[in-house]
Amino acid sequence: MARSKQRPVRQTNLLQALAEFRFHLRSFLQFSEQIAKKQRLHPRQHQLLLQIAGIAEGHSATINYLAERLGLRQNSVVELANRSVAEGLVRRNEDPCDHRRVILSVTPKGMRVLDALSASHARELDEYGPRLIRTLERIKIARSKKEHIPVIGRPQTARKPVGTRSRSKG
Repeated sequence: MARSKQRPVRQTNLLQALAEFRFHLRSFLQFSEQIAKKQRLHPRQHQLLLQIAGIAEGHSATINYLAERLGLRQNSVVELANRSVAEGLVRRNEDPCDHRRVILSVTPKGMRVLDALSASHARELDEYGPRLIRTLERIKIARSKKEHIPVIGRPQTARKPVGTRSRSKG
């Protein structure tokens, strides 16, 4: 009879906490997708509106910036922007400093949709927030033990940080 190996308690606790965190996070994301669809909005359009409206001071809602924030390729953001412009949710504006760039802004119609979605999300986070916090605390506790578990680094992406430009060799 084969003898099964048992994981150290710390690793089991960490794995359970990570599984629980992923479950709560995915549950919230599913809620977010469903509520966007109820508003007749593609979930990625909701994310686009949120990133444009919630942009940090000192940044512009350019295609490059939004691609980085949404984790999408530039051509995908262009298609998303095209759809959102056609539906009256987003407006394209020429960048006054660089006429080659386009800056996106949310229209009043887009803000009404985003406000409704944001209110629903805030209410839902009243429920999910404490669960996520408790689970993150469990992860922190499990990781604080002295036993060694190998750490795999963050995935590397081919994207450059926002604001950097390629220089051609020549």
